[in-house]
Amino acid sequence: MLTMKCVTEVGRRRMLGGIAVLGLGAAVPGCTTGQVSTKPGATESDSGSQYIFGYGSLIQKESREETWPKAGKSFPVSVQGVTRGWYDRVDTVSWGPTYLGALPDRGSTCNGVIFQVTHGELRAFAEREKGYKLIRIPSGDITMLDGRSAPPPGDFWYFGSTSARYASQEFPIVQSYVDVCVSGCLEVEEEFPASRTAKFAQNFFTATTHWKTPWINDRIYPWRPFVHVPRANEIDTLIRDQLGEKMFRSISLPGAEL
Repeated sequence: MLTMKCVTEVGRRRMLGGIAVLGLGAAVPGCTTGQVSTKPGATESDSGSQYIFGYGSLIQKESREETWPKAGKSFPVSVQGVTRGWYDRVDTVSWGPTYLGALPDRGSTCNGVIFQVTHGELRAFAEREKGYKLIRIPSGDITMLDGRSAPPPGDFWYFGSTSARYASQEFPIVQSYVDVCVSGCLEVEEEFPASRTAKFAQNFFTATTHWKTPWINDRIYPWRPFVHVPRANEIDTLIRDQLGEKMFRSISLPGAEL
């Protein structure tokens, strides 16, 4: 996302294929056997409640509300069997960044938030996440980071990557998108003391792969970033602490040589 306006651009994404949940279609594209039923409206749970696991920009409340203004309250979690990294992008005729993606990996864990969705909300978020595939998360793979011992009853889903395409000069990592994700992590720590104890924001960095250049600082007026990004100093401190001074200094300004 080059700016917050670009959140709206991402909101125009459309999911490829049908969604076999809540009667939205046939089978979910890319899901393996056992991840989702092929019967319209079928779920694993008795409650019928549906939850999305947000592992990137969806961690931030404002970003979720860009897609659905009444998006439900979110709760911090850690999920076993999902790996997150900088290897997704939206095909476009114009310039675009590399986004966070996620892939199944039993040896990895990924932190983020879960939030309950209605039928209409699930459709709206599927529209947002064009090019991703909907994958079910077994509830036993979810560890709550809000103090609860177990997740609520329901079905849990995340939007997984269909391929891995890494950051390049044409598709760099951009700071404004990093800001959205990390701001969301800091929001989570403020609201849930247990997540702060679990180092939620730090784990966002350590549980994310392929931090690399090119990485563009596309904040407006970057020499006074707090004007447009109130938490800029906190975000930059986390980048320095978790990824090192060398990586931080390699973030280039718009127009600089990549």
